[in-house]
Amino acid sequence: MTRRILWVGAAAYPLAMIARVSTTVLVPEKTGAVMRLLRVIGVMTVATLIVSLLASLDNNNRSYGGSSGFDAGPFVVVAVIIVVVYFFTVTLPRLVQPRLYALSVDTAGTPTALLAWESPGPAQQLQATITQAIENPQIEFQQFVNTINIDRRHYQSGDSVNIYGGHGITGVSK
Repeated sequence: MTRRILWVGAAAYPLAMIARVSTTVLVPEKTGAVMRLLRVIGVMTVATLIVSLLASLDNNNRSYGGSSGFDAGPFVVVAVIIVVVYFFTVTLPRLVQPRLYALSVDTAGTPTALLAWESPGPAQQLQATITQAIENPQIEFQQFVNTINIDRRHYQSGDSVNIYGGHGITGVSK
C-alpha cells in the first residue's frame, strides 16, 4: 500500500497523478448581491408607485360618486416586507461570507480538488508540503483534509476579463 496519497474527504489523490498545486483567493461576490438588492428595491418602488397612482386616480374618480376607492397602503407594506425578506435571506448571507484562501489540486486527468480556509496559512502550508512530497519521492506522504461545502456561485475566483471586438469568440458567460 502506498503512503503517497492526499486524502480529501473520501477522495484519494495519489501524488504521482497530481499535475499542479496552486493557491488562490476566493472573493465573495458582494457587489453583485448589492446590485440584485437594488434591482429588487427598484422593481418594488416602481410597482408601488404604479399602484399608488392607480389608487389616487380611482379615489379621485370615486370621490365624485360618493363611494370610497381602494387604499395603496397595504401594497406598500407588502412591498417593504418583500424587500426586507430578500435582504435578510439573499443579500445579507452573501455580504457576511468571508474571503476564502483556496488550494487547487489538479490531477493529470479531469478531477480537481478545491480546498478552502478562512486564513492563508493552511493553504500555503499544504501546498508546500505537497510540492515537497512530489519533489522527494523517497519520503512518505499521507495527508487527510476535512471537507466543507461552499457554493462557488457566490464567489469570484480568478481574473475578470472584458473582450471587445473579434469574430466568433466563445467563452463562459455568467
